[in-house]
Amino acid sequence: MYHALVGERNDTLNKVHITVETFKQEMQWLSDNGYQTISLDEIPGAFNRNDPHAKYCIITFDDGYYSLYQHAMPVLQQYNFSATLFLTTIITGEKDFSLLKGIDPDSLPANDRPLTWDEIREMSTKGWEIQSHSLDHADHGNLTEKELQRQVTQSKRIIEEQLKKPVLHYAFPFGKYNRQALKAVKEAGYITTCSVHTGLADINSDIYRLPRLEMNCNDVISSFSRKIMDGFTSKTEKLKASVRNLLFASPVIKDLSKKIIGERMN
Repeated sequence: MYHALVGERNDTLNKVHITVETFKQEMQWLSDNGYQTISLDEIPGAFNRNDPHAKYCIITFDDGYYSLYQHAMPVLQQYNFSATLFLTTIITGEKDFSLLKGIDPDSLPANDRPLTWDEIREMSTKGWEIQSHSLDHADHGNLTEKELQRQVTQSKRIIEEQLKKPVLHYAFPFGKYNRQALKAVKEAGYITTCSVHTGLADINSDIYRLPRLEMNCNDVISSFSRKIMDGFTSKTEKLKASVRNLLFASPVIKDLSKKIIGERMN
């Protein structure tokens, strides 16, 4: 899971925005180590092949930054890699990211801007899948049923109208979801949704809560490679994720836990 790519970092940037040079090194590592990129549509087939030597990954980007067109696309083409952009539709064609909800503008790259539809259409012809990341990046754990439906259905419709391709995959903004959010994406016709849970996807993964590996500015090649091969950067992180997965195995339990914690905090 990537976001924007920058020439240089500063202290105000969110950690998810990494340098172009770091991205190049990570893509080279994937290529040198025999990884193949696949699409979200190919997940069931990849699991069912049961090939112990296959190394599959899905490279995803969230939101819709021009730096993906400018920097990520040429690097991916160099290695013949495909990618998925989870697009937040409200910012497309805008001059800045001010319409994104829940994101501090100062944490975004100052010299970047949202993609235009023409740029997105070009990316779509060059191996990028364009899927939905909601209308405006609202926290899906705190929306009404009506607003959830608006977020998942209108963003889907807008992308399909612009690109003339089906939109079947969704990524929850901030990775936040509840039972109502899961219900909304299923009813809207999505066949997978992505969370920000850490770990590797396998045949036992819930396809409506697929894990993703966040790549950030703290990664060096050694931590990047551990994430790719094991899903975690340390045994401690893996243990925490195992406990979380056990506790949140059911969305019902997840929602109940959130309610109890919220009541105690109040």
